[in-house]
Amino acid sequence: MSRPACSARVAGPDDGVRHVGHIVNPVLETPTNGRRLPDEGEGCLSVSGAVMAVPRPDRAVVRGQDRDGNAVVVEGTGYFARCLAHETDHTQGDVSLDRLSKRDKKDALRQTAARRDEVHARRAAQEAAFSA
Repeated sequence: MSRPACSARVAGPDDGVRHVGHIVNPVLETPTNGRRLPDEGEGCLSVSGAVMAVPRPDRAVVRGQDRDGNAVVVEGTGYFARCLAHETDHTQGDVSLDRLSKRDKKDALRQTAARRDEVHARRAAQEAAFSA
């Protein structure tokens, strides 16, 4: 069983969430001349406890294939564009830290260390409630 997450996210295969589809080999397209979202605080379960101002585009398009090889296109704006960019980063082996300056990355790692006990306690409480 997976641990309950303290975030908004795209569901993973072990979450007990019914999936309506997957995108195989996703490629993120972002406009080069479009608006950018404000650098809002963005968290990542791979860097639990840290909230970092990550620049993201206002619009994103992900192209790929479904499991049968059919073309799939998912478009989003605003917060959904942020989610598409964030999750597509993971498929490339990147996490939010990889988009930060060295100084901001160090700050994020300090946040993670400082909030480690709080994050683990919150997850344990949520897991207990989830299991009840």
